[in-house]
Parts: sequence; C-alpha cells; structure tokens
Amino acid sequence: MKVFKDISLKLSFFAGILLLLTSCVEELELDTENFESILIVEAVITDEVKIQEIKINRSYRLEENGPSEVSDAVVSIESSNGEDILFYEASPGIYLSEVEFSAVPGTEYTLEVATENSIYRSSTISGQESTGIDEVRTTKTNLRGRTGVAILVSSSDENQGSFYKYLYEETYKIVSPYEKLWDLIINEEGDLEVIEKTREEYICYNTQPSEELIISGTNELSENNINDYLVKFIARDNYKMSWRYSMLVKQMKISADAHAFYATLKKLSEADNIFSQYQPGLLNGNVQAVEGNAEKVIGVFSAAAVDEARVFFSYTDYFDPIVEQRASHLNDCEEFTDTHDILKELISEGEVKFFAEEPPDFPATTYFVISAPCVDCNYFGTNVQPDFWIE
Repeated sequence: MKVFKDISLKLSFFAGILLLLTSCVEELELDTENFESILIVEAVITDEVKIQEIKINRSYRLEENGPSEVSDAVVSIESSNGEDILFYEASPGIYLSEVEFSAVPGTEYTLEVATENSIYRSSTISGQESTGIDEVRTTKTNLRGRTGVAILVSSSDENQGSFYKYLYEETYKIVSPYEKLWDLIINEEGDLEVIEKTREEYICYNTQPSEELIISGTNELSENNINDYLVKFIARDNYKMSWRYSMLVKQMKISADAHAFYATLKKLSEADNIFSQYQPGLLNGNVQAVEGNAEKVIGVFSAAAVDEARVFFSYTDYFDPIVEQRASHLNDCEEFTDTHDILKELISEGEVKFFAEEPPDFPATTYFVISAPCVDCNYFGTNVQPDFWIE
C-alpha cells in the first residue's frame, strides 16, 4: 500500500486520477497517453517567526512513482505593509523564505509563483488571530474492537466558527530484546575477539512526523470549543507504545476556505474506492493563473495561527506487561553459531552481533551470534535521548 508522505503527493496523485475520470466517455482505460500536467502549490505561512516553506510540484502519470518537482520558479509573497518576501529553492520543489517572518493578524498577503511559461497568483489572505490548546490528554479506550490509547486535544476560541488543522510528531522509546555489553569483532590479526561495547545499543528513540490529514472546526458546534478531539488512536499491539511514548501536537488555526480545501482532499484520500460515486472534479483552491501559457493549477495559500503541546505516557500507565505482553519491533531473534570463517563474513557485513561465548571444547572457542537488529536498537532509531524526554 502506498503511503503518501505529504499533501503535495496526495494532490499529485488525485489530480492524475481526476483527469482520467473526466476524460472517460464509454470505458475507462488506465493509460496516460493524453496526460495533462497540473501545477500543485501548497503554501501555509504561520504566526511563528521562522523560515517559511512553500512546496511546488506537478501531477504525475499512473505509471510514475511520484510527483515531478518544479524547479527554477520565482516565488514571492507581497504583504499589505509593503514587504516583498522572496523565496529561494532549497531543494527540488521546496522553496524557503530568504528571511524569517510571521503571518501577522490583520496584515494581508498575496502569493505569486512564476514558472518558465506562466505566472500564478493567489487570492489575498489575512493572518489568523492567535488561538491556544487548552489540553492534550491520553486515555485507555476501545476503538473498532481494538484496545489502545487515544490522544485527545481540547481548545477554545473567542471567535465564532474556528477551523483547525492538526499535525503531530511522535517519539517513542525502543528497547532491544537483549542487552549485551560485549561485541564480537575481527581484530588486526584477522581473528575473532570479544571486546567491550563502545556505544549504547540497548535503548534508543525514534521520532516520526504525522502523515495523516487531520482537520476539525467549530462551525457546526453550539459553542466555540473543541473538546477531546481524537488526534490519534494507538492500538495496544503497536510496538511504538510498548515502553514510553510522547506526542507533540501542533494545532493550526486556518481559514474557512483552507478548511474546505482540506476537507475535500480528505474525502478523496479516504475514499474506499477512487472510482466511487464521489467525483467532485478538480479541487477548488485560491491560486489562479494570471499570465502566460498556463497549465491547470491546484493550490492553497493560507495563513495559520499555531499552538502546540506535548504529552507523555508509558505502557504501564494503562496495561500490565505480565498479563498483556508488550508488542515487539522484531519478530525473529534466535541465536546460532557457525564456523569462524562464516562468522567473520557475517560480522564484516554487519549482519550479526555477539550473543554468547562457550568455553572451548576444541582448539577454537565457540561463539554464538544473533541477528544484529535484535541487539542494536540503532537500526530503528538513535541512541541519543531527545532533549525534551522525560521518564
């Protein structure tokens, strides 16, 4: 199953699908001989003083692996206070502001993108009024027949009908099945030798950004509060929560237009069948072509007010590891031995780690080894504990 890494990738994929759908008359043939390129712009500026980022891609054919990044574009944002903020291409399709800035409430902004053949401009947007997260909490729950932990966010806003987009960053502790204090190496003489470990391999940490599109709003609620909105559910058998887990939740207050855009995208990306009855046509955005031999464009330029909060929990906060065994990030971990020549080959290729040594029954010592990931957690993360980590 293909995992979409970011919004641009989702937009590219569905843009290609929608073009195929709208060009079908009698029967649908999955070819892209008449493929039409679509420019895809994703630009969200926040009230954080930082280097802001804009992504520009083109849609891709079904037989291709991903979107085509747009290089050599001229990207700028004009503000109503007279500033003209330029962006440079940091990597293919990724444009960063030359200076740090923030989207100020009451100030208006317009995005302009100039490609080789066309100029595109956004509707004018305004900076969002600040908002805050009241609480992020966790609770044990059951969802669709599975037991696990829910991560919930609550917030309130004085303004009527607020809209939010959520991002998160999850960090989890990894504990190797075996703690070994010794390594088996090939020494300078070319012989096997057991030495003391020189780095931490038993406890590691891994951090991953969210890949889901999570939005909410108070427009259909009786009050301007978001109470216990489900950001993520983690099943008990997910190894990420087997020891200790932390999530940084980022709440982005966005405009009604941006929320409508993301809501349509969410319906497309969560459809059970992309050839279902739901065929809304191209997504409505706020970026249009204004000059040149322009290709079609799908894009959103919006401002967001951001707040964030972090939460921690341990497996033992909700489950008994004796009764409900922790999930493992590994499946097969069984020690074995072989000839010294074979062991040297496996060690030189980084495939095994030292497990045990038995006294010599013969002239040569017997060494037992195990698959390297069973001992070394650095295969799955880093042994450097994050600065924010709390046990």
